[in-house]
Amino acid sequence: MLDFVLHALRANPEIAVFLAISLGVLLGRIQLGSFHLGSVAGALLMGLLIGQIGIEVPHELKSIFFALFIYAVGFKSGPEFFGSLNRGTLKLVLLSVVLCATALVTILVTGRYYGFDAGFTAGLGAGALTDTAIMGTASSAIAQLALEESAKSQLNSHMAVAYAITYLFGTIGLIVFVGSIAPKLLRVDLRASARELERELGIEREEFAISIPYTRVVVRAHQLACGGMSIADIERLHPALSVERVVRGDRVIERDPRFRLESGDVVGLYALREAVAGLRDWIGPEVDHSESLSFPTRTADIVLTSRSLAGKTLHQIKRELVGAERMGCYITGLTRQDLDLPLLPDTVLRRGDVISLVGRRASVEALAAQIGRIRETSYKSDIAVHTLGLVFGSLAGMLSTHIGMIPVELGIGGGVLLTGLLIGWFNSRHPERGNLPPAAQWAFSEFGLTAFGAVVGLLAGPAALVAIRDQGLALVISGAFVTIVPPLVTLYVGHYLLRLHPLILLGALAGAQTEAASMNKIIEQSGSNTPVIGFTVCYAISNVLLAVCGPIIVTVMTG
Repeated sequence: MLDFVLHALRANPEIAVFLAISLGVLLGRIQLGSFHLGSVAGALLMGLLIGQIGIEVPHELKSIFFALFIYAVGFKSGPEFFGSLNRGTLKLVLLSVVLCATALVTILVTGRYYGFDAGFTAGLGAGALTDTAIMGTASSAIAQLALEESAKSQLNSHMAVAYAITYLFGTIGLIVFVGSIAPKLLRVDLRASARELERELGIEREEFAISIPYTRVVVRAHQLACGGMSIADIERLHPALSVERVVRGDRVIERDPRFRLESGDVVGLYALREAVAGLRDWIGPEVDHSESLSFPTRTADIVLTSRSLAGKTLHQIKRELVGAERMGCYITGLTRQDLDLPLLPDTVLRRGDVISLVGRRASVEALAAQIGRIRETSYKSDIAVHTLGLVFGSLAGMLSTHIGMIPVELGIGGGVLLTGLLIGWFNSRHPERGNLPPAAQWAFSEFGLTAFGAVVGLLAGPAALVAIRDQGLALVISGAFVTIVPPLVTLYVGHYLLRLHPLILLGALAGAQTEAASMNKIIEQSGSNTPVIGFTVCYAISNVLLAVCGPIIVTVMTG
């Protein structure tokens, strides 16, 4: 039986790839406290283990899977990447540049000090910074070297080993640094700092907000105890609600701000949750009245594309779009790159942000036309556009030029990343072209990266054990150094030179190392979503800059 399995794996490498993915994902799910290894590292480790039996996997598979991953990263980051290139986000962009530059220098200096080759050094950077894109673009660069195939295979094997050894501390170390060490170095209490930032963003000016934070919209029916006022009068006195329908006897009167109410009328209304407690006292008792509550409503996710509204706060947008009348619409959520932003009056919105609105259908659709476009639920991907993007990206990556005597080229990974960025940015403004739903983006990214890790591990093969024996301890020490030094330097630059608020700085630090787990730790400890403000810009910028580091590492270490 064992011989049959071994023969099947050697004769059909695709079985070995899928087995490494499956076992690696299961391994990555195992929780050790709040830590889990993750599917990519798990797949790479299982690939290394299975690869000990000697499996010949086509090298092209590695390039295909990495192209899927890096294209999805570019597509998702495109709107935020190009949208962040403005004065308002200059400090965050600079922070990413500082971290990536510091990381690159630290990796190269450490590699030289320990005498690592290009493979060990690239794997060191990818694992210690938990950014697998470095390994992917470095692998593409290794493929272009004028070396024997055996030498290239050795470099790739060394890269896989270095990644596997340094990844564990890279993940845990960054979470501990951002969540525990950095706040102590800055001498800040995360919860107190979060409340301070929320006050700066206008949490105490709730009357200016489109929506009150941490509440949701409710629907109620009340019977008026006294009349005489118009719908507009009531809404002026109580801006946290809007009257949507009136039932008088057998008559159903649709919303008309000028309509005067009489005692005994039943009104159906929207209200923010904290406003409903006092409705009985000044309107009348709540009643269960189906006709008054059956007014048409709509919930919609609206993508901000308006040039005139981008860069403005929620408060400014509310005044510009709604004026004195709330139009029966309320914000129930605000996201950027699928991360929740704080619903505060002075939260600045950017192109590509998604605003969740609930309210009367006509008003929601009217607001959507001014803000941008309604994001329709779609499960279809524009495969033709995306595969063509992969083609043009691959071709662009093969183009080369020279800076002095040094040849420079994007590599397949860099070219595909660039086309992903451009197509993602274009789709955010023209949704009818190049659709790639979030679920499809996740599948491209997660499967592509996990399969890439599995193939890298399988290709490393038996040579991995020799590399671990020779360089294991040096990789552990150097990995810890590369994990800690870049964020430490960046922390002080952000605090003393860029003067970022501590919560935004910590979120930006997590984003600059493309590590969502660290950002989630800060949110958990601070009890606030404000770190997301710093995270998204740095995440988009660093995804590009760190990917570019791979070919640079290979070029320098083989020069």
